[in-house]
Amino acid sequence: MFVHKYDIMLIMDISIFLARAIGSFLLISTLSILVRYKHFVLIEKEAVKNPILVYLSGFSILILGILLVLSHNIWVLDWRVLITIISWIVLFKGILRIFFPELVVNLINKKSHNQLFALAEALFFFIGFYLVYQGFLNN
Repeated sequence: MFVHKYDIMLIMDISIFLARAIGSFLLISTLSILVRYKHFVLIEKEAVKNPILVYLSGFSILILGILLVLSHNIWVLDWRVLITIISWIVLFKGILRIFFPELVVNLINKKSHNQLFALAEALFFFIGFYLVYQGFLNN
């Protein structure tokens, strides 16, 4: 299949846009969670007491995941694969919330006792930083 140079430019534009958007979101959201970790865990525990909130968040995350995967399913050996992996993670997170809401409740209940969740937030902070770098500074 022949890929036109304009198609490659469009793919890069989408990648740069998503790197900026996802990177900015990850930086802001993970930093706020890390700074106020216990507060966010309490909010999540309260939220999952209402099954409607779990399902609504699941459908919101699902549509976001579908849109991300459809717009950026690019499996290449460079920074853009991070966007693709994150897109699939978002999609699976939405599916899990809809089909297995009790799993979400169990995971949130474990957050206050397991520091691996905070470590995962820190990892996503650095991924966000890297994506912001790629999207804003390295093009």
